[in-house]
Amino acid sequence: MRLRACALLLACALPAAAQQPPAEQKAYDKPQGVYATINMSGTESAIRQLAQLIPYERRNAIAAAVANAPRLAPPVLYALANAVSQDDANMGDAVFWYHVGRIRAVYDGLRCKDASARNVVNVLGKGLSPDVSRYQRQHRQHTLEIAELAIKWDRENPRNYDYRWINLYGKVARTSAGTDPSELTVPESEWPEILKRVHEAHLKSVQEFAGQK
Repeated sequence: MRLRACALLLACALPAAAQQPPAEQKAYDKPQGVYATINMSGTESAIRQLAQLIPYERRNAIAAAVANAPRLAPPVLYALANAVSQDDANMGDAVFWYHVGRIRAVYDGLRCKDASARNVVNVLGKGLSPDVSRYQRQHRQHTLEIAELAIKWDRENPRNYDYRWINLYGKVARTSAGTDPSELTVPESEWPEILKRVHEAHLKSVQEFAGQK
């Protein structure tokens, strides 16, 4: 009884702050430090151009995007897939750019230490045109062939965009002062193995999808 009373007295004697869970770190209004150097204006502009309703202007945007595809961040590749899907004759191309976009988004996500940032891959998937998803369900074997081409293209075309784009979609970059450039990036020595796993996992997933009835 005395032990219980003593424990109660000690608990009451502790400062109030020590008894409460730590407050969640407040987010900055704008990215700080190294995160402020991640320029998304080109990505946002390309997405707007690809979303144009006027067919002629949209097709010009598609042509420009395809010509510069290695320089496009994954969100633009998803937008490219959606834009191409509006022309039924090019549905295979739309599926191709979707697969390239997903491969690169997943790869960038796994190079980022902030697991919360990887949720953007799901967000991008939810924004994919239903026509692209429908085409894949109706042409499963062709989808597998396209996935194989997308993996080959990804191997052969160096990524010439800022892979740190995905950092801005996570919690850490919103609350960090950004003083450590390597805070969110997995060591570069690990990247080849990560890419290998991404390609293998993507192909296996599509193979399983193609085998379904």
